[in-house]
Amino acid sequence: MRIAIIGVAVIGLVGCETKLPSEMSYTEIKQLAQKLIQRCIDQGATPNSAEMDACLHQEKQRELTTRYDNRAALRDVGNGLQKAADNYNRNATQNRPVTCTSTPMGPTIRTTCY
Repeated sequence: MRIAIIGVAVIGLVGCETKLPSEMSYTEIKQLAQKLIQRCIDQGATPNSAEMDACLHQEKQRELTTRYDNRAALRDVGNGLQKAADNYNRNATQNRPVTCTSTPMGPTIRTTCY
């Protein structure tokens, strides 16, 4: 059940934008800029106005903050999954019964444990 919940969280975060502008190609940056301009137009800002400049500044800050937050959340999920795997492995090795067999090999005895 816990793995299913974690899986849903990972799938939900994978769709989030985490790529920073410094990692984008020129084409991706142009597409992002057009997306931000369209957001401002949809909010009623007139092109080439002080209001548009203020809107673009705010939308750019919002976009960057969202991308940083999404990246941090994805990293937190990864760290949580790693801790869960570490705990699982630690418990599996601590609670595992050990069986040994000894086989005579001439003057020595070979012992194998598993």
